[in-house]
Amino acid sequence: MAKFYVEKGANAAGEFVVHNETCTSLPEKDKLLYLGSRSNAAAPLNEAGLYQCAPSAPCPECIAG
Repeated sequence: MAKFYVEKGANAAGEFVVHNETCTSLPEKDKLLYLGSRSNAAAPLNEAGLYQCAPSAPCPECIAG
């Protein structure tokens, strides 16, 4: 199971990007919210909205869309 994080700030498109723990473009920990360990990225992408991080988007580098 992978650990997932969402960026606290939105990107230029207004989306909050979700990353897995091994992402090469993972921001520093103080800029992230931990979403938990999951077997795939579907749940973390939906759960990001619970933390007022919506709309969410998968990281193009670590989560295949």
